[in-house]
Amino acid sequence: MSNPIIAASHSNRKRPSVFALLTSAAALFLAGCATGPTGVTVHDTSRTFNTVVVDAGHGGKDSGVNKGGIAEKVAALDVAQNLSKKLRAAGFHTVMTRNGDYFIELNERAAISNRQTNSIFVSIHFNDSRKRKISGVDTYYNSAAAQPLAARIEKNLSTVSPNRGIHFANYRVLRLNKYPAVLVECGFLSNGREAGSAKRAVYREKIATLIAQAIIAQRGQ
Repeated sequence: MSNPIIAASHSNRKRPSVFALLTSAAALFLAGCATGPTGVTVHDTSRTFNTVVVDAGHGGKDSGVNKGGIAEKVAALDVAQNLSKKLRAAGFHTVMTRNGDYFIELNERAAISNRQTNSIFVSIHFNDSRKRKISGVDTYYNSAAAQPLAARIEKNLSTVSPNRGIHFANYRVLRLNKYPAVLVECGFLSNGREAGSAKRAVYREKIATLIAQAIIAQRGQ
């Protein structure tokens, strides 16, 4: 499609206006950024990041889902710690929003991420349903910049649990983040089989490995 500013310039044989030049410069500057649904400017670091903020969901007074013989806050922290370790081994800098059994406010989790430079944010959770037969993994995003990472993580995790897809979500830790941010539901603790798997350290480490591989592949793209 032709550019109306350029077409007018050619027809009138005039040089582009100062306004047009400034507008073009601004467009180039903003090419690496996008405004999210809440007005937060999201910096697209999805292929340049060197820091990963790893967020273990819940903690302290907030146990999250507590079914199947394991609390979500415990399983999420173990996966997050394993993920952080694997990413550091691959050469990334990692920041944990919590590294023990204590509570961190949702706003503060996003703030920890926003204080970093050139980073992404990955929040680890486990799911719950009244229907005990429901199982599988879900990955959520809020900004378009985070969608490719969400897709990679979901694809990797679907090798160990049913793929429930990636979804747009307005979760606070996602919508307040100025970097690509995803939230991963690593299975249903309300499902007997997945709760049994989540109780096994080797399975939690496997989940961490699959998420790490997706993050590394995203950065290497």
